Amino acid sequence: MTSLHTLTATTPGLPCRTTDPEIFFSKSSTEREHAKGLCQECPIRTACAQYALDNPELKGVWGGTTAADRRSFHDGRPWRFDDAGRLRLECGSEEAYRAHFGYRETPCDECKAAHEEHITTQRRARLDEEHAKGCSSTGFWLHRRLGEPPCAGCRGALQAQQAIAREARARRGRGLARAASTMSGAADRLRGAPAGAQPLPLAV
Repeated sequence: MTSLHTLTATTPGLPCRTTDPEIFFSKSSTEREHAKGLCQECPIRTACAQYALDNPELKGVWGGTTAADRRSFHDGRPWRFDDAGRLRLECGSEEAYRAHFGYRETPCDECKAAHEEHITTQRRARLDEEHAKGCSSTGFWLHRRLGEPPCAGCRGALQAQQAIAREARARRGRGLARAASTMSGAADRLRGAPAGAQPLPLAV
C-alpha cells in the first residue's frame, strides 16, 4: 500500500499544500469547518483520513475529519464517508442500523438485514437459557418469534401455565358468586321486619 507521505509528495494540487496549513490545526471551529470543506474534493482524502484513524495521537483536520470526528473510530471498525461527507460506520451492522436513526434516516436494506440477524441471535440465546432452565412459556413464544414449532417442553410449560390461569379465574368466579349470594341474603333480611318487633297500636 502506498504511504500517505508518498501520496502527498506525488499528488499535485492538494488543498493542504495550496492553502495556509495553519487552518487545519486552528482552534477556531469556523476555520476547522473551512478546512474540512477544502478536503471534500481532495483526491487522497480517504487515505489521509485512514492515516489519522491509524494514529490516534494526531490532532487537527485530516481527510476532512477532526479529532472529535475520529474519536469513535480508532478501534478499527469499518467506516465510510456518507453523501454529506461525514465520517460514518460502514453499513451492515447493528451499530450502523442505530446510527441511521441518529441521522434521522431510514435504515438501508443492508443495515435492516444486520438488525434482523442481531435480533434473531438475541432470541436464540434467550431460548437456550429457557431450555437450560427446563423450558417455559417464554420459550414457547420465543420459538414462535423465531418462526419454528415450539418444542414439547415449552409447549407443555405454556399449557400448564394456562391451566393454572383458568383455575385461578374459576376460583375468582366462585368467590364472586358466594359474595353475591351472601349480599343478596343480607338485603332480603334488611327488607323484612326486625325479629321480635311489636306492632304499634293504632289510634282509635
